[in-house]
Amino acid sequence: MNIIGADFLRSTLESDGYFFKLILNDSAAYFFPHTTEHRDATQSGLCYKDDSLGNALAGTIKPKQIDIRFHRAFTDEHVASIVQRLLDHPDAQALTGFTVNYQGRSLVR
Repeated sequence: MNIIGADFLRSTLESDGYFFKLILNDSAAYFFPHTTEHRDATQSGLCYKDDSLGNALAGTIKPKQIDIRFHRAFTDEHVASIVQRLLDHPDAQALTGFTVNYQGRSLVR
């Protein structure tokens, strides 16, 4: 998995009361500021579009919690697999131990 914004991820997690966003799919994850809309955060091979039209999931990150928005093309099992690869990546290991919710249901702890 390609991690885009690893430096942003690390520096943001060091601040208090952080809130930021990500888009992710099987091949990549991109971390970016909360002031950017998910649909405007397209990267090569990674595109979130409203109404489940893109190839990526949209998520938000706040202290100890990752919330992922519903996407019709991604089952719970698929999302859990993607998230596990993300958490196993050396550039994203700071997220280990976070609760991960997909459609309000806990997937990974």
